[in-house]
Amino acid sequence: MTHAILRFRLPQEQSEFDAARQGSEAKAVLWSVDEYCRSTIKHGEPSAETREHLEHIRELIRETPGLLD
Repeated sequence: MTHAILRFRLPQEQSEFDAARQGSEAKAVLWSVDEYCRSTIKHGEPSAETREHLEHIRELIRETPGLLD
């Protein structure tokens, strides 16, 4: 079994530690935002401008490969 250990120098690296600790929650929020945008585009009746904004948000979320896998 492979293990990974992350080490942080606290308090100097507190923000990095918090980001690592809260990563799964942040991923869940991004997934929810992506799903909201997708659902609104597919099932709603957004204006052309709103559709463009929603599609752009989805593109921004998906710029990082593997982020929502």
